[in-house]
Amino acid sequence: MVDPDRSPRSPRLRYRQLGDGAAVFDTASWQTHILTPAAAVIFEVLAESGSGEAIATSRALELLQEELELDPGTPEIQQVLRSLQEMGMLGG
Repeated sequence: MVDPDRSPRSPRLRYRQLGDGAAVFDTASWQTHILTPAAAVIFEVLAESGSGEAIATSRALELLQEELELDPGTPEIQQVLRSLQEMGMLGG
C-alpha cells in the first residue's frame, strides 16, 4: 500500500485514500486530483513498481495488463493514464 501521505513515485505527490477512491495533491502545482476507486488501484500499482522516477508508458501498459488484467485501450483507462501523465507519473 502507498504511504498515506507521500507517494513513492514522487516526493511532490501526496496521496490519501478517501473511501474506495483517493486524492493526490501535487505540491508543485497545488493541483488536487480525485481518483476513482479503479484509478486509485492503478495509481498504487504504478507507484509501487517505480523507484522514484516516472515509469515508462510502455511499462505501465504492461503492468495494467499483467498485474490488473485490464485493457489499456478502453476510454476509461486511457483517461486514467492521461491523468497520471499529467501528475508526472508516466514518461516516455
